[in-house]
Amino acid sequence: MKFTKRNIIPLLVFILSFASILRLVKISVITSYSSPIFFALSPAEQHPHLLTKKEIKFLYNLVSRKSPCNILVFGLETQYSAQISTINKGGITVFLEDKPEKIKTINATDHANTTRIYKVEYQTVARDAYKLLKHARRNQKNCYSQDSQRCKFMSLVTNMPKEVYEVKWDLVIVDGPEGHKPESQGRMAAIYLASVLARRSKKKNGTHVLVHDVDRMIEKWFSWEFLCDMNLVSSKGKFWDFNILTKPNTTTFCPT
Repeated sequence: MKFTKRNIIPLLVFILSFASILRLVKISVITSYSSPIFFALSPAEQHPHLLTKKEIKFLYNLVSRKSPCNILVFGLETQYSAQISTINKGGITVFLEDKPEKIKTINATDHANTTRIYKVEYQTVARDAYKLLKHARRNQKNCYSQDSQRCKFMSLVTNMPKEVYEVKWDLVIVDGPEGHKPESQGRMAAIYLASVLARRSKKKNGTHVLVHDVDRMIEKWFSWEFLCDMNLVSSKGKFWDFNILTKPNTTTFCPT
């Protein structure tokens, strides 16, 4: 077939049009990875939801197997918080909550000195999740070594009690703060801190980190970033259970 000006021009138009379409697709994919991708868009995910029966059973079974032990919980949910303290009688149970109205719902004195509730503040907004994820990837070594000058995550939670950093935790549960809306605090910092505290504990059999709502992108992506899929040992419903073992001479959270 001989190419003439008459049949080359339509071919060029087709090629340019196809290239433009590819560029638009690329742009749409790139922009989809900005912070809006981290938010649940289905109607069922527009509001905070309770744990299912199978998730509650999964949670209680894990606590029972380890009790008495040291448990740290990001979030304070009336559905199960008191029961966790009861199951963990003889151990230490600490809750970190940013909503004063939630703190009023549970009386820590009911469990003597084994349960403590602290009010913390998150300097984060869920809509900035992707920016924080990029920062984490650029500063893996600094965030792993907890360099407060170079890792933003070190300053994203304030009023954190010293006890949180001093106790060797057996189980860390991340079910707070809220993260279902762009203006919510999001669990970026909570998941990061959970990973740091788990590795600090240096437990012989590891520290379990339980993350809830992994159907949402923030919880899923930040769990992959800081807790690593290789450490995922079990799951149930919207719970992921990671077992974090401290490895010597390691400078990043997950293998490259």
